[in-house]
Amino acid sequence: MDDARHVGATTDTATSKITARGVQVHYGQNHALKDVDVDILDRAVTAFIGPSGCGKSTFLRCLNRMNDTVASAKVSGSILLEGEDIYDPRVDPVQLRAKIGMVFQKPNPFPKSIYDNVAYGPKIHGMTRNKAELDVIVEASLRKAALWNEVKDRLDASGTGLSGGQQQR
Repeated sequence: MDDARHVGATTDTATSKITARGVQVHYGQNHALKDVDVDILDRAVTAFIGPSGCGKSTFLRCLNRMNDTVASAKVSGSILLEGEDIYDPRVDPVQLRAKIGMVFQKPNPFPKSIYDNVAYGPKIHGMTRNKAELDVIVEASLRKAALWNEVKDRLDASGTGLSGGQQQR
């Protein structure tokens, strides 16, 4: 995104749903995004197009704070959703992700175990009182996805180790 750091149909933040200014992302020593400015209009289609590795997904992960789940990631700059800083400590990432979801062509599991990937939703929504109830939900979910027999003996293995087809299910 270096060549197109200042993009968007407008620079009037009053009409922007999302406003990003000076966004930078580092993964350890790797400077993945450099000073990106973007305005995304409400009820408009915005496309990020570019070659593999140019920062499209990295920037999109900033919009719903998915980079928070990557230990080596450091995000700086300003991203406003309807005028409010999404990186303000008072912003709950779970509530933010309810407003800004994303679906990638390639599945994108959390860098956690298969069990934790499936348990994430029920946990954050308080759907269980204890681990036994969570275990029941995880097993039922994996059965519905026709994955239980394939993964029941390796629930502690990383979700990123599943095949692409398994991750999609």
